[in-house]
Amino acid sequence: MKRLTLKDIAKALNLSVPTISKALSDSHEINKETKEKIVAYAHEHNYQYNALARSLKTGKTNIIGVIVSTISNSFFSQILEGIEESSLFQQYNIIIMQSRENPAIEKKCIDILYSKGVDGILISPVSDRANLNYLEQLHHSDCPIVIFDRINNSVNTFKIGIDNKKAAKRATQELIDRNYRNILHITGLANGVTNERLTGFQEALKQNKIIFDETLLLRCDLSQIQIVEQQILSKLKELEKEQHRPDAIFTATDLLTNRTIGLLAQQKIKIPEQIALIGFSNTNYAFSFNPPLTCVSQPAKNIGKLAFEKMIYILECRLKKREIVYETIELDADITIRESI
Repeated sequence: MKRLTLKDIAKALNLSVPTISKALSDSHEINKETKEKIVAYAHEHNYQYNALARSLKTGKTNIIGVIVSTISNSFFSQILEGIEESSLFQQYNIIIMQSRENPAIEKKCIDILYSKGVDGILISPVSDRANLNYLEQLHHSDCPIVIFDRINNSVNTFKIGIDNKKAAKRATQELIDRNYRNILHITGLANGVTNERLTGFQEALKQNKIIFDETLLLRCDLSQIQIVEQQILSKLKELEKEQHRPDAIFTATDLLTNRTIGLLAQQKIKIPEQIALIGFSNTNYAFSFNPPLTCVSQPAKNIGKLAFEKMIYILECRLKKREIVYETIELDADITIRESI
């Protein structure tokens, strides 16, 4: 089948090639009626734009790079779903890379994306300090940056995530309201998100006149997933040995929540009879755990959509030399109460 060209569409509709090109690029120079007519014809005849030709003409690749820690995390997979849906509508392609919570790998991901000429990069950074200067240099040159999820970062750009302190404080309060007092908080080492969740946890304790106990805090190295389970298991055994077993656990990430519920089952510790559990988790199967998991879920898909929309906004503003006022957008997380607490 012959590939449909702009000339073919122009000839069929008795219009000029520039008019067809502008209409398919959603230019404001073409009136709505003509644009709809052209777009409808193009869709009906399966027109595909020539990405290489457009790139040579405009200097843009219509490719956006995305960096997440790992795509196996349900939270990030849902963010990617939101980004992908928006990108298809805007006729952009996406390149996805994984930092694996490692600053050196993250830098390599950025290098590769920049070398491929991406129009911009959406990133959930390893930490608030990792590759900071590099990201700022790119953002202030020809490769804008939008930050999502881990938004306590000093790069002056759009940042989309949740109010982590507020969400963690609410989750902790749910435990306290049910008379749990010895709450073990399992969190990560480096990124600002987990620090904010720790602050929310501590504020809830203080508000309820519960003294924060350092022995009931476990920081796991999320860059070494293979040892996370051992870190959690060692902590539980240590507390058991000291006759200081917690009556509840609050986990700060999807990974930690999933690993903890598995380890409690493995150790034959009953939830919630012996230890209650609440954690951040965006899994679609929380209801099917035994018992069903009480979880803090984030509007991941919406975060992805907003991140992509803000990137397109930056690119359009830069093209038209308009001033950009950046903002940090914090969406609300949901807490679904189930039988684990």
